Amino acid sequence: MIGQFGPEGGILCCEDSDFILEIPPGAIPPDRRDQLIIARISLCPDSIGPKLTDPDSLWLGPLVELESPGLDRFHKNVKIRLPHRARLQPGWTFSVHYTDPTADTKYNCQTDTTPSTVDQDPEAATFLLDEDTDTKPKWNCVEQKWHSGIKEEKASKDVTRVTFTVDENYVNILSSHFSEYVCSGCSKTHPLNLEAVVFWQHYKAEGLDQMDLKVYIIDIIKDTRKVSVESNERSSKQVGAKSGMTAYSSLSLEYTSGVASSLGICVDEECMGDDRKWSLKSYNGRLPAKRVMSVESVIRGCCSSHLSTREMFTFVPRDPSKQLSFFQAMVCISQPNSPEGDPTPILVTVPLTKGYAVNNNNKVCSEGQPISDDQMDFVGERLPCSKWPTLYRKLIRKGANKGIEEIKLTHPNNPREQIQCALVSWRSSNGRMATVEQLITALQQAKLEDLADELLSYCQDDAEGAEEVSTPTDTRLVMETHL
Repeated sequence: MIGQFGPEGGILCCEDSDFILEIPPGAIPPDRRDQLIIARISLCPDSIGPKLTDPDSLWLGPLVELESPGLDRFHKNVKIRLPHRARLQPGWTFSVHYTDPTADTKYNCQTDTTPSTVDQDPEAATFLLDEDTDTKPKWNCVEQKWHSGIKEEKASKDVTRVTFTVDENYVNILSSHFSEYVCSGCSKTHPLNLEAVVFWQHYKAEGLDQMDLKVYIIDIIKDTRKVSVESNERSSKQVGAKSGMTAYSSLSLEYTSGVASSLGICVDEECMGDDRKWSLKSYNGRLPAKRVMSVESVIRGCCSSHLSTREMFTFVPRDPSKQLSFFQAMVCISQPNSPEGDPTPILVTVPLTKGYAVNNNNKVCSEGQPISDDQMDFVGERLPCSKWPTLYRKLIRKGANKGIEEIKLTHPNNPREQIQCALVSWRSSNGRMATVEQLITALQQAKLEDLADELLSYCQDDAEGAEEVSTPTDTRLVMETHL
């Protein structure tokens, strides 16, 4: 990430990252109107960061390297907000590891990255060794124990020192110098906030319907896992397959070093419905289908450069001769030894009815035809004004933010016109690839499932009406054809 800032300050952030840099007014000298700020984020602190010598320590977020070419020190402390995955509760000891490239540093640093414990309030969060060390290693460290009564951070009088506080989502670092920063944590039980999501894919295999459910346990930190997982799923989509995903579900895990603990991912028989139209193809067809894995492998997977933990379940129709209209299953994730107790349920509901579009000649078009003006108007009239930027990002993806800014500047006081322009812009940039199916998928990803269902029903009603208009005299023949 790169930005330019002046004495008025500003915020540097990225859509694909939870990292935030806050530069207060007066931090940059008055004579530097276009100060360049560079941020590089690494998703693998275990490979390029300092070594953790304590076996109870875990990396809690990405490593970020910050540069301000030509500016050695800020006049005021800047706030570096590093996202973390820790679930806050007493017992955590947080450490911020950092390098100091400045030549005028007045203190020496620790010789390793395992700091001594400081049991104090978060505003007194700085701990450094005495200045009797002859050599200065690359990495420094500052540590604090977390307390439930977090107070406001007080800026240190010593501008060369690094201080920090911890809230639910971020480690907030205050510093007058730029360097590399990464956060680790030590706790007996390692309570972590993770997430679970299910990606589904429906396609024909050897002439039969097949539904694949891929259950991921991933990091809550956006730039660590979500982007790579979603990209991997898009690239693995088979030709002609329909795919989608559920919403992300919060998942709390605990892991004690040296103590065996398991995690279960299960699809139960009861959730498949009384009629049991679908049967399990994997796991020898046995329900409940359950995969048990070690919690350590899950946590280490989320905290390293490896792909997130994943499990797949495959279903096929029990009666291949019947055309099924929907699929539904409940995926449950549980940690038997966790004090939380209750499993995390994820409901997967997929309508399988083919989507139809109606062209300007009122003829039924097969799936994949470009979206019509009526269908765009239908969505535009019902889309909440505050949600169109989110939908636009799902439709456009790369370069969406620039388009959003241009649309808002063109129609600053007319949200409905902004929505219309956004939909027209999407159709213009995608041409014949702008389909109803693509719009329904984007609505689902933007957590607008109700509107997605309304659009699907609207298309189906239009398709049925169009079929009635073009029905031949011999209705019996038409019915037999559909059967």
